[in-house]
Amino acid sequence: MPGYCWPNKNIDYMTTAEFDTLKPSALLPHREPMLLVDKVLHTDFKNTITTETEIGEDMIFLKGHFPGYPLLPGVIIIEAMFQASGVLNRVATLERDGEATQKKKLGKAVKVKSATFYKEVLPGDKLVITSERIKNILNFSEYKAVATVNGEVVCKAEITLSISI
Repeated sequence: MPGYCWPNKNIDYMTTAEFDTLKPSALLPHREPMLLVDKVLHTDFKNTITTETEIGEDMIFLKGHFPGYPLLPGVIIIEAMFQASGVLNRVATLERDGEATQKKKLGKAVKVKSATFYKEVLPGDKLVITSERIKNILNFSEYKAVATVNGEVVCKAEITLSISI
């Protein structure tokens, strides 16, 4: 896959073509309505990533949660954290292995060690998630993730992904 190798790249200095390869839809198997990462704001291509998702008023998750006072369900925030971590895993793998890595390695949510919710996420909010890889053990990667809206923490979680090879 041309353009998927970014040796020693800083996201701020990527070409448009290189940056386009960071589109979550190119890096994750998820599709609408379950694709919960709109764009990558920052990554070091190894251990940290920051993503953004705009919470649209038409998101299916808001229709019944709750009528008259729509809130983004906490489980969707956690799923967005898993997806941000999955994007990090993908770019780190491509950075390490380069174009030899043709197959997408599917990450699966296997554990939520802890999750704390601090504030509500509402339609129109921009959910920013920063995920940091804490450690790898065999085919498992552990992450600490923080979700914010307007710089205020809305959720913190410790999660684990299983990476199929």
